[in-house]
Formats: sequence, C-alpha cells, structure tokens
Amino acid sequence: MRFVLILALGVFALSGCLFGLSQEISTLETDFVLGTNDFGLKLLRTTWEKEGGNAFVSPASLEICLAMIAYGARGETQREIYKTLGLSGLSGRVDEENRKLVESLHVTTSGITLKTANSLWAEKSMPFYEEYLKAIKDLYYAEGYSVDLTNPGILSRINDWVRTKTQGTIERILDSLPANAILVLLNATYFQGKWEIAFDPARTEDLPFCTPQGPRNIPTMWQEGEFLYLESSTFQAIRLPYTGKTFSMYIFLPKERDGLKTLLETLSAQALNAYFEAMQEKRGEVFLPRLRVTFEKTINDTLQELGIRRAFDPYGADFSGMLPLSPAYNAYLSEVRHKTFLEVHEEGTEAAGVTSGVIAITAVPLDRFTMRIDHPFFLCIRDERTGVLLFAGAIENPV
Repeated sequence: MRFVLILALGVFALSGCLFGLSQEISTLETDFVLGTNDFGLKLLRTTWEKEGGNAFVSPASLEICLAMIAYGARGETQREIYKTLGLSGLSGRVDEENRKLVESLHVTTSGITLKTANSLWAEKSMPFYEEYLKAIKDLYYAEGYSVDLTNPGILSRINDWVRTKTQGTIERILDSLPANAILVLLNATYFQGKWEIAFDPARTEDLPFCTPQGPRNIPTMWQEGEFLYLESSTFQAIRLPYTGKTFSMYIFLPKERDGLKTLLETLSAQALNAYFEAMQEKRGEVFLPRLRVTFEKTINDTLQELGIRRAFDPYGADFSGMLPLSPAYNAYLSEVRHKTFLEVHEEGTEAAGVTSGVIAITAVPLDRFTMRIDHPFFLCIRDERTGVLLFAGAIENPV
C-alpha cells in the first residue's frame, strides 16, 4: 500500500500597515537567505513561463514547508530537496536557520501585523516517530494534531485553520484528500502594512494598462517624491517602503512592453541584492495601478522540473525519518498546493500568502524620473531586516 503526504504551501495574506520594529531578531546566514530567495525566483519564473498571466509566490513559505518535509526524508530524497532549495551547503544547519526565520516572521506592534503559522495533521493510526513530530513542533513552532484523516469533517477543520490564520482572506486550501493521505503540513503567512507615504485617493484615475490581451483601463495611483530608484538600459526599478521602512515593495518595470520574460530570466537572488544596493535616492513620480491578484496552483510538476523528483515517487521516496519503513507501505509526497492573495491600494498592501551571476548595471543619469507602471512587471516584498523575500510576483494584469 502507498501512503501519501500532502503539503499545502503559501496560504497567505498581505495587507496595509507596517511600522518600525523594536524586537531583536537573529541574523540569518547569507547562504540560507540566498538559497531561499533564489529558489523562490526560479519557481516563480518556471511557473509564469509555463502559464503566463499573474504568478505570485512566497519564497519564505515555500522554503519553510519543504524544509519540514525534508526533515523527515532520508538519503537521496532529502538531498534532492535541499539541493533544489539551494541549501546543500548548510550541512545540518537548515532547521536552526528555519527556526530563526519563523521567529522573525512574527511582528505585532502598533499597526503592524506579520504572522506565520505552521500546522501538522498526522493520521492517528500511523506509527509516526515522536522525535519527528516533536522536532517539527519545536523547530518550526508547528501546531500538531493527531486526527482521523478519513473523517469527512477533517477538511473543514483544516480550512477553518487556514481561514483563521489568514484573517479570513483565504477561505480554503484543500477541496479533498486522497483516501491514503497520512500527513498534511500547512504554512499560513499574513502581512499587513501601510505605505510610508500613502497615495492620495483624489489623484487616482483610470489609465490604460497594456495586458497581453490588449489595453485595459485600470485605477492608477500617483505619487511624487524622493524614492530609492534605479534605471538600466532595460528596466526601471523603485522601492516603495512601508511605514518604518523595515519592509518594502520593490517594482521592476521592463522598458519593453513585452520584456517581462527577459527580465525574469536575469533575476537571481544575487542580482536582486546588487540592484537593491545600487539604488540611489532620486526625485520623481510613480504611476502604480491598484492590484488585486489571486494565485492558486498544484506545483508538483514545477517542483519536479526544478529537481525534487524522488519525494514524489510512490516506490522510491524515502521518508523513513518520519515513520518506520515497512514492506506493507511506503510514504511519498502526493500534492503540493500553493495559494496566494495580493491587494495593493492607496493606503498599503494586503497579501495572503536564473542565473547566480550579478548583472552589470549601466546607470542613466537623471535629475528627475517618471515611472509609469502600465505594462507587465515584476514585484517583490522584502524583509529589510533579514533580506528574505516574503513574496514575489510576475504581474500581467492588475485585476
């Protein structure tokens, strides 16, 4: 008999209010941050190139969930997961880095909400190792539940958990479970942040946005002021900070209207870091469409294309770190789902959850710039404390 593991990723919400943070957080290792961000960018690019449209993912949440799976994997199954995540060189430090990451994603101060939550739903009739269950609870702060996964009511409990952790922005993540499911792992991340300087609703007007299907009139916000800005021969980039400047949205706009594919091909974690560091303060104006994006996808094929193959093999997967090997059954990864929500408006943002070389930049000297975001673009939301990309998206149509 083959038993399956269900991994539901990226149950998120992002919304409008971030302020300065006072609590201390542990520094994450550079290789961990680069690996996490690079993996997220590769998954975003691969997903978008296959299907187009809007793709919106959370590199942080993807990494956390897959690392919880990897903790129970052994041999080549575990090696493939860590290699795909870009974490092979961390040599046993992955779980400690994830503990620090999860701790950093909890911020509740005046007007700020950033939360991440993990949960583990284990079939009570299966002999899971207590060490595995305890480690996921201790290292990843996961809520653990021993349940009957064949009970029809369990889906309601799981989806209620999702709804609660995303402040009601995502109603459900799973519509069904296979009869042989033995474990469900979930991550939910919620972020709410107000802009450092809000957009004036009185200046918002309908302006054309060039989608691949043709131009559409979209409510477009406007602001002028001093921004961290970068311009190369192929793109414009701008930083829009949330209050306190601890979190920021970065937008990269290709100069060519059909240039998003080329832009995504050049983006890596190291390249993004170089772009962030090269930004300089300039005065200018930005036209930003209101955004409302939902993304939902089973990403099994994408993960296998990126290198996680053995975990999905019903006969070859090795999850002997979770439960004993048996001639009667073998556990394997059955489904990985990713669901996100993003809304950007005048007050702030609400969202629910490559090459490694650095690209040289040719700076264009400007006294003042205009950045009119009126065709497909790339955006990311970055935790400036750790450098981790909380969210990243390729946007073809703002609504």
